[in-house]
Amino acid sequence: MATRKRKPARDKLQQEFVSEAEEILERMREDLSALAELSAAGREAPPELVNRLFRSAHSLKGLSGMFGFAALAELAHHLEDVLDRLRLGRATLGAGGLGLLDESVSLAAAGLEKLGRGEAAEPLADAMADLVGRIATWSEARPPDAPAAGPLALPESLLRALTEYEESRLRESLRRGRGLALIDVEFELASFEEELSELTGAIQEIGEVISTLPSPGAASDAGIRFALLAASELTAAELVARLELDPAAVRVAHEPAAAATAADLAGAEQTGAHEAPAAIPAPAADEATTLKSLSDTVRVDIKKLDELMNLVGELARERSALRALAEQLAGARETARAAAELDKIRRGLDRKVQELQAGVLDVRMVPLRQVFDKLARVARRLRLDLAKDVRLEISGADTELDKLIVEELVDPLMHLVRNAFDHAIEPAAERRSHGKPEQGSIKIEASQRGNDVVIEVSDDGRGIDVESVRAYAVERGLVAPDAELSKKDAFALLFTPGFSTRAEVTETSGRGVGLDVVRANVSALGGLVDVDSTPGAGSRVILTLPITLAIVQALLVGVAGQRFAIPLGGVRETLLVQPDELQRSAGRELLNLRGEALPVRRLAQEFALGATDRAQKQYAVVLGIGDARLALLVDRLEGQQDAVIKPVQGPVRSVRGVAGASELGDGSTVLVLDVSALVEDGTRRREAS
Repeated sequence: MATRKRKPARDKLQQEFVSEAEEILERMREDLSALAELSAAGREAPPELVNRLFRSAHSLKGLSGMFGFAALAELAHHLEDVLDRLRLGRATLGAGGLGLLDESVSLAAAGLEKLGRGEAAEPLADAMADLVGRIATWSEARPPDAPAAGPLALPESLLRALTEYEESRLRESLRRGRGLALIDVEFELASFEEELSELTGAIQEIGEVISTLPSPGAASDAGIRFALLAASELTAAELVARLELDPAAVRVAHEPAAAATAADLAGAEQTGAHEAPAAIPAPAADEATTLKSLSDTVRVDIKKLDELMNLVGELARERSALRALAEQLAGARETARAAAELDKIRRGLDRKVQELQAGVLDVRMVPLRQVFDKLARVARRLRLDLAKDVRLEISGADTELDKLIVEELVDPLMHLVRNAFDHAIEPAAERRSHGKPEQGSIKIEASQRGNDVVIEVSDDGRGIDVESVRAYAVERGLVAPDAELSKKDAFALLFTPGFSTRAEVTETSGRGVGLDVVRANVSALGGLVDVDSTPGAGSRVILTLPITLAIVQALLVGVAGQRFAIPLGGVRETLLVQPDELQRSAGRELLNLRGEALPVRRLAQEFALGATDRAQKQYAVVLGIGDARLALLVDRLEGQQDAVIKPVQGPVRSVRGVAGASELGDGSTVLVLDVSALVEDGTRRREAS
């Protein structure tokens, strides 16, 4: 019995470890992306960025050691060593160092993924050991010594108080020709934290705060003095003006190189005073860390949010039942007063349920940034593997989607980025011959449009050659040799499983796995995929997705004695249609809606519910995803309800056009239609006819 109790506790601890370690790695991924962008632009990384990475590696090492994951702890330890050398100025990053950092985080994430699935991470131990060895080899290379600096007008006591890190930042500032200034300021005790933070932020906009120490100067009874050692490229006068300080509060310790005169430099050479600051012993031990959390956030298992969402759905169902009861009681004189009171209570409950529903949905929403940061790392790796100079531009990273949808988007977007790198962007020589810049461009843009989120992945590559697509389709027997293939038809063929015009197979693409996977994954999320391309100018893939799949407002419709729910996010409008308003063309029914010919599908035919009387008027529910439209004919409209979409249970769990099932307030269950599948199938049939 004791063993049974310990095992679940151990599993729970392991899941907590995985969750916390994933948060650390996610922060490291974001910081590495920022570091890579700065490195590519030839700009210096802010010290705080490298420090933040160092602290994350240190936290990961301690966490892994605490939970007994020795291989991961060893990898994090060596990763910490690399970052420590970088922040102390003992190593330069370069492509090699950045690659090791990126590879370390990816390998650690792979280990966590195994642990999260309950698998052993030992198979990755050899890979981790190999990476540790390469990190050790890289760490042995030392950068050239920093050039010596002239004498510094700084108190010896201040130099002795500098930590090893602060001394390294001082040396780096001198190497870059920055000036040094000692700023002596007094703040009121009641507000010194805010005022010191404001001054520090102002200095960081123009340079760097190397150290902040209590000033030895006398302060008033209600004040406290600080001495800030700052580095910048501004002269003392410019520094005073920029920070709005008293000139007497700023003491120049070293003039910036741009401001130094030839005579100053000559005098320094004659005296031979090129000594760096005195060596200061490193702190005897690591700084103590507090166990108190500084975060006001709480990690929540997504399964618990699903359970909470189900409860909200149950409340919505009970609310509908209350409405039906109030309407029933209102029909009798003796219960009319009670019905009015009940309806008043029901309306109050309705508002609270809506607020609760909105709150739960908001908790589930996460920004697309976490996916886009992963794509940025993939792009960096592909630049090296394919030796292509390609710029990845990302916008709309703060656009939010349901957590579950975001997780499922990783693979489709990964396919699109890989395909653009390997298949769309031409080699530099080919781009030059076509008058294009040698550097290719891939853009990922996300935006919210109503109840949908649209993600566009575009490139300025070679575009899609319709003739090549046609030739391959004929070879595979997908189209007849004499068949005409329009531009849209060619694009549709790209989503055929196994379709690829790539002559050779590479590690990146060419296996015919890609766009069919993209469409399958996006369709499973209730979305649509569209492609547009101009030969020689580039291509664009548009993903249109619902914001959430958890709980939706639905339109109830009836046909042939059955009821269905249609998510309102996919409903553009409804209208009554007379039989003579429907037209036929090439064996297809069409509805002329304000000059636009919409393909018509009858819901009864879609699910083989029996023939409908075509002489009777019907209601058209205009469905739309992105730019695609479809008119779905039903017998009746039965109002709106909130619906919690649950998977269909039973021997047949997957039916094309059905997203799931939902229980209504009267206790009945209805099927929830998959709008994206219906629209996609309807428009595809129209194109094929």
